[in-house]
Amino acid sequence: MVVKIQRWGNSLALRLPKAVVEKAGLGEGSSLDVEAKKGQIVPRSVRRYRLQDLLDGITPGTLHAEVSTGPRRGREAW
Repeated sequence: MVVKIQRWGNSLALRLPKAVVEKAGLGEGSSLDVEAKKGQIVPRSVRRYRLQDLLDGITPGTLHAEVSTGPRRGREAW
């Protein structure tokens, strides 16, 4: 699909057709990681993490030991 680069304020922008956005599972406010690579613009969806999913992924094999950060400084509470 061919789209044109257009001016948007002081920047340039691509208008993404609704069908492309829906097929990619994106919507208004979605974040994309954009990279310029070998003369191409490569957008990638940014994965959104949920805290519970990250916590569910912790196993005894991936859990690290307590890390010492040194003695207390100032009014830090331990």
